[in-house]
Amino acid sequence: MRIEAARASDLAGIRWLLEYEYLPSEDVTEQLLDHFLVCRDEKGVVGAVALEPCGKHVLLRSLVVTAELRGERLGSRLAQAAEVLAERRGSKAIYLLTTTAEKFFAARGYRAVPRTEAPLQIQGSSQFSRLCPSTAVLMVKP
Repeated sequence: MRIEAARASDLAGIRWLLEYEYLPSEDVTEQLLDHFLVCRDEKGVVGAVALEPCGKHVLLRSLVVTAELRGERLGSRLAQAAEVLAERRGSKAIYLLTTTAEKFFAARGYRAVPRTEAPLQIQGSSQFSRLCPSTAVLMVKP
């Protein structure tokens, strides 16, 4: 399965998949769609990830894979593709918030940091400020 930039026709599929997996989707709009990478099968979107620009940093968010494809390393491939894209764009660091995938990201070289250490641009994102619970772990990969 190829990982590629999201198209306008992917918006409903991304939102459905995020909602199905109980991840925030209310701020996933056409504007944010420009920052998504997706995998599709014949039925539609089966995996997605976004890199939301936040000043000189990015927020890796909305990493999701259909339950049927878990264990196939699609999540790892999506995360890696997002990291490569962040590097190409010259991002200083990649931040993320998670309530369930701390071990997954730690294995990829991310480390947990206190939420108070988040750059102001990250703190100003909708994910940080209102969509993710205050219990979500903030992680960073320089």
